[in-house]
Amino acid sequence: MGREVKFIERSSSRLSAWMFLQLNTCLIQSGKETSLTDLADELSDRFGIQLSKQSLAERFNCYGVKLMRKCFEAVFEKVLGASTSEQKPDGVFGRVILRDATSFQLPAYLSSFYQGNAGDSTGSVLKIQTEYDLLSAKIVRLDLRNGKENDSEWLNQKGLECVANDLHLMDLGYYKHGHLAGIAGQKAYFISRYKVGTSLFTKDTAGKYQALDWEQVFVEVKADAFEKEVWMGEGKEKLFVRLHLQKMPDEILTKRLKKYQLKDANQPRSRKPYQTSEFKKKLAAYNIFITNTTKEQLKTSQIYTFYKLRWQIELLFKIWKSLFEIDEIGKMSIGRFECYLYGKLIAILISGHIQSLFNTFIEDKSDFELSQWKAYKLLKKS
Repeated sequence: MGREVKFIERSSSRLSAWMFLQLNTCLIQSGKETSLTDLADELSDRFGIQLSKQSLAERFNCYGVKLMRKCFEAVFEKVLGASTSEQKPDGVFGRVILRDATSFQLPAYLSSFYQGNAGDSTGSVLKIQTEYDLLSAKIVRLDLRNGKENDSEWLNQKGLECVANDLHLMDLGYYKHGHLAGIAGQKAYFISRYKVGTSLFTKDTAGKYQALDWEQVFVEVKADAFEKEVWMGEGKEKLFVRLHLQKMPDEILTKRLKKYQLKDANQPRSRKPYQTSEFKKKLAAYNIFITNTTKEQLKTSQIYTFYKLRWQIELLFKIWKSLFEIDEIGKMSIGRFECYLYGKLIAILISGHIQSLFNTFIEDKSDFELSQWKAYKLLKKS
């Protein structure tokens, strides 16, 4: 692989592709504190080769990045293939897909490579778009993007990947009628937060569409959980969904209303005055979802419970940052940064796979479970 990407051009090269991969995957303790001198010392201690700081810096070039990217893609393909073969299709859903992104600040001088979401004022920001299957506990898609790119734009560019019988737990950032219709068109399912302003309709006795009467909905809500069958979207291509309202505790409602008050009070003078509508304040009393699942697949009482599983991907991002320290970046070249990042992502994929294999092996045999942090420590020792 090293020769294929031209990282290795001479058989006499002291630094092999395997050494370079290990250096970036397991031997870098911190992207913020580890210097080139430290890395050269690691190579000397582990492999007995002597490289100067300058010689090592020169290896973090476009070919080094290509090598690390190719290794990442190979590992990703292997792990994804393994997760596909391990899936248990006898459940209600084949996969439960969580889609989200995490971002972090980079040194400002990298802004020409990774732009921030507000231009020069935010310097350089990297966003990692991630799709995660909750059932197999595996990442099924991962993409490095500019911080300025919004989530829906990314999904438009990359396309929606789903198969029949998937359940997608959708964040509002990816909310578009076309995305939801695309999932339904693949005979797959979604649960999404309702975006205020989305057109919803009911049908009268003659079968004609009528705009949903929200005031009537508020009257009909009697219990903590309520649902109504509606159609969403404009034009002829309307999508049949279940509208679900989950009443929030009073303390949550109070927090939301205070947030609206602060937003109304702290508007920039340059903008046209805006006030939160009474309708939106009424909606604040509920978490509102739409889903195309059937009642046989998910009962009314299960919709909110299932959607709350999205916290798992937030936990995944916290592990990346707290344990793997992918956001701890010091001053380094773009080549060294990208090699470091791909190395960390490879470590994340492999340790996650080790964790999954081990926990599957001991399933129903022991109360013990292997954490991803422990799996990563085992990987570093190997």
